[in-house]
Amino acid sequence: MSPLGPHTPARPPAPEPLEAPRAVLVPEQAAAPTEAESLPPASVDPDARLPEGFAKLAVYRGTDEYGRELFWLKGHSGDEELALDSEEARLRPDDIALSNIRKEGFAPTELFLAVAEWSDNQEYLARWINDLRAQHGAKLQLVVWDDTDYDIPWELLQLPADGRHGLAAGILGALVTVVRWTTIRKAGTTPFGEPAACSGQVLGYYAQHMTRDIAVFENFAHRVHRGSRTFLGDLARPDLGAGLVYMGCHATYGSKLYDLRLDTITWGELNAQNMRAFDGRRTLVCLNACQSARMVKNSPRGENTLRGFAELFLRKGAGGCIATSGEIGDDIAHGLIRELMRWLSADPEQPVAQALREFRARAVAGLPNPLPRLYTDDGRVDVVGQQQLLPLLYSFMFLYFGHPQTTLRLSLRAQEVRA
Repeated sequence: MSPLGPHTPARPPAPEPLEAPRAVLVPEQAAAPTEAESLPPASVDPDARLPEGFAKLAVYRGTDEYGRELFWLKGHSGDEELALDSEEARLRPDDIALSNIRKEGFAPTELFLAVAEWSDNQEYLARWINDLRAQHGAKLQLVVWDDTDYDIPWELLQLPADGRHGLAAGILGALVTVVRWTTIRKAGTTPFGEPAACSGQVLGYYAQHMTRDIAVFENFAHRVHRGSRTFLGDLARPDLGAGLVYMGCHATYGSKLYDLRLDTITWGELNAQNMRAFDGRRTLVCLNACQSARMVKNSPRGENTLRGFAELFLRKGAGGCIATSGEIGDDIAHGLIRELMRWLSADPEQPVAQALREFRARAVAGLPNPLPRLYTDDGRVDVVGQQQLLPLLYSFMFLYFGHPQTTLRLSLRAQEVRA
């Protein structure tokens, strides 16, 4: 029986394997065909064979007979004996999305505990990941290919200790290099090909309230834009030589593409924009913009696919994209992006995804112990204790979409060029 109830299907049934072909006797006098007969093309999963140390966790969406949204998982690493195929679907876990951390949302302690409770119920997934950790150690690189808009914080999954392998408990995104992906409607676009070597100057767009982010790149060649028209003009230049496109601004999110906006630039305007600056896949995009990593189902426009800003920039040719899955307070966001960029630029040979893992591990090391309670003994909210948890949760809001081994090398500053 499914854990969702007696009337809930576990998941769409897998097709039965075909019978082996039987031998057929052909008469000697049978005439040879005059023309060669073509066979239908065989379906091949381009990601069936993964590079050493890589693993793929595919997240599929579905609904039950009552219309409730579900998901199920499949995972593989090229080792047939080390695979994950969840036999039962799970309900969409809305309460654990990091986008719930906002003024009118959930308290940090409560959300952190909710993720811990949810993690306890993912025993098959946790066991599979721990088996991968034991096999590959620090070389493990996990690609979460999520084709849902459920905003599940996979990086925050809490793994139990595993006595079989002598592994300590911990948070996935601080222990393992984790990258995100979603299906990109463009031939050959996957995170398992050649990694991008992003290099060049910074192309920056800064909303009025985010101009202090300019100082983050004071040591690098930098084209600074405070207006969208000149910024979009630079995106169309194939000779720009940008290693990083950085946008510091607010973003809006909703259930439709009409709702998506980066400052004054709508998703539709960006989608129509010529982005020749991405020619050659040598540019990383970093969106320091609230909820810029969240996806939207595009069924109102006749597509059975997800759209969003990360998907858009990858489809346009970016070598990778960092975006945020929730709302980050401006003051903390500035400090975090300064620290994140320090990690990314410290070693140009270090992959972006690995730098993010170390960035998260540093945040986990600062986790208060014991965990702050929501209320004090006199019934008041422990505001100070809740604020102590925010840097950890905010750090896990930064998601990276791209190849696990993509790198970033920024050009050192000669003099600042202002557009």
